[in-house]
Amino acid sequence: MKLNNLQILRAISAMLVCCFHFRGYLKFQDLELGDFLFKKGSIGVPVFFTISGFIMVFTTRKIECKGDTGKQVLAFYKKRISRIVPLYYILTFLWMVSGGSFWLYFTDKKLFSRLIHSISFIPQKDTFPILYLGWSLNYEIFFYLIFGLSLLFKKYRYFFIILFFLATYIVGKIFSFDNGYMEMITSPLNLYFIIGIVFALLLEKFSVPKKWAIPVVIIGFSSFILYLFDFISTNHELWIFLIIALFVFSFLLLDYTFHFKGKKAWFF
Repeated sequence: MKLNNLQILRAISAMLVCCFHFRGYLKFQDLELGDFLFKKGSIGVPVFFTISGFIMVFTTRKIECKGDTGKQVLAFYKKRISRIVPLYYILTFLWMVSGGSFWLYFTDKKLFSRLIHSISFIPQKDTFPILYLGWSLNYEIFFYLIFGLSLLFKKYRYFFIILFFLATYIVGKIFSFDNGYMEMITSPLNLYFIIGIVFALLLEKFSVPKKWAIPVVIIGFSSFILYLFDFISTNHELWIFLIIALFVFSFLLLDYTFHFKGKKAWFF
């Protein structure tokens, strides 16, 4: 099955994040057009996390719950590392060179520590990675780490990973940590990976009739657009979670229920 509309959603999310970072340049005299259009463009990050959770289940669904699970885990990590690490390292070092302080990262103790943390995908408290947008990649790598370990639990792998992230979220609500890595582990952002996993498991077992899918898609798209342009103004964690979850699920229904092929230009 081709997930054309999910690919389109990835494009939309990437554009939202890029435009969020460049919104300050979209200004015409007193008209802050960038802020109006993309003030909430960072919402593309949790959308990506939800997609990641879904894709991990979708791409590993054929892994058998038997045999040498150790080899399966290693193969999973190898694929993830080969797709992410080389490019990320290249861009990190190019960023170091472009800043004119390449050698300082090897001679200054504080900068060297930042370099090691950056290339190890280990967050530091109140410090971004060298390629600062890599903060979200730290979450992705951590999710892949846990997802790979979940394969060791065979048919109970999804119980393990869902319970793990729910437990760490609860711990984060109870305790506060003065450590960058622990803050990431207990962050509510990890719940977006979980909802993506839940969507994949549900759509694998059940089909959504069109009479139900149509209102879901309308509400999903409408609520997301209204939130994006600040017509729905909320900072409540649960409401934002529901808006994003419904938006991603709407795109999945375009693939699973409506079998909408999507425009080639958008897919490209």
